[in-house]
Amino acid sequence: MSQPAVGPVQKAPGEIRSIQYLRGIAAFGVLVFHAAERAGGHFGVGAAGVDVFFVISGFIMWVVTCRKSPGPGDFLLRRVQRIVPLYWGVTLLVAGVALAVPAAFPAMQVTAEALIKSLFFVPYRDPQGLIAPLIVPGWTLNYEMFFCLLFAAGLLAPAKLRPWLVSAALVALVAVRPLLDASNPLVAAYTDPILLEFGAGVWLGKLWSERRLPSARIGWALAAAGLAGFTAVTLAGTDVSTARVLLWGLPALLLVAGAVTVERQGPIPSLWPLRVIGDASYSLYLVHGLAISATFRLLAVVGVTAPALLFSASIVAGVVAGLIAYHLAEKPMMKLFRTGLGAHRPSGVAAQTPREMTAR
Repeated sequence: MSQPAVGPVQKAPGEIRSIQYLRGIAAFGVLVFHAAERAGGHFGVGAAGVDVFFVISGFIMWVVTCRKSPGPGDFLLRRVQRIVPLYWGVTLLVAGVALAVPAAFPAMQVTAEALIKSLFFVPYRDPQGLIAPLIVPGWTLNYEMFFCLLFAAGLLAPAKLRPWLVSAALVALVAVRPLLDASNPLVAAYTDPILLEFGAGVWLGKLWSERRLPSARIGWALAAAGLAGFTAVTLAGTDVSTARVLLWGLPALLLVAGAVTVERQGPIPSLWPLRVIGDASYSLYLVHGLAISATFRLLAVVGVTAPALLFSASIVAGVVAGLIAYHLAEKPMMKLFRTGLGAHRPSGVAAQTPREMTAR
């Protein structure tokens, strides 16, 4: 029996439905951005899905650790179990294909150094000069793992000091950027102001956990302000590269803050399409670029060149590929860690659900 598009407001314990929906929307936005770019169009604001992800990441890390803080090792283990298996699987698969059939990924240069740095989240510059691993979307995972390490260190401090220490570390890193050699990929990555989006998410998570968020009416206003900010930047055609944390990071924070505020003040309905995409958001994010590339190549073989058709087909292919990867790879791996390899749950995280632990 098919599920209704709009379901009851009841939800699983620990589920933050607005975060789940925003993850799906953010991943879909990144998909649309890349599909439009490949088709010769432009949907720059779709890339702001990454900024939404970073705010959500800080929020989730606080929320899942604030009640009973796990040890740093326990926390990192859970994050590694959640992030690494699918990313490594996709990276190794693509690297293997690129080595066996170079024409499949003509722009990719798979070297031992590139593969090792990609797998272990070490920023480096690719042949085009971009700071990106073999699987390009993995650049955000470099930040994600950095956030995890920083937050794990923060778990050593008392909870009252934790957000202050994490924030101070992030601000200090950004502040020293002008004093360092930004041509170094490690410096360029880990002093980027985009780090502040994670810190903002941590503070938002603290407000959520302490029930200090404003009324639902203000929540709707915050979300509307976030959407208005994205719209204004898009219509103005502003280059966000020099002030991304303000032009995209601030609207992202307002959007996430508004969404969780509305939910904190009252339940929101179960929207099946957003729930499904939200569940598969990590898989969708990792594999959508491969799906877009494959779609363009296949349609070129049959003579399809119309940008609108290429764009539409890429969107469908990206979503389908993400759902397939989720159900055939990501979900079984999560189940394996919950019931098999990960059957022994570390203290402090035992009650966390997969949705709670998903940062993207």
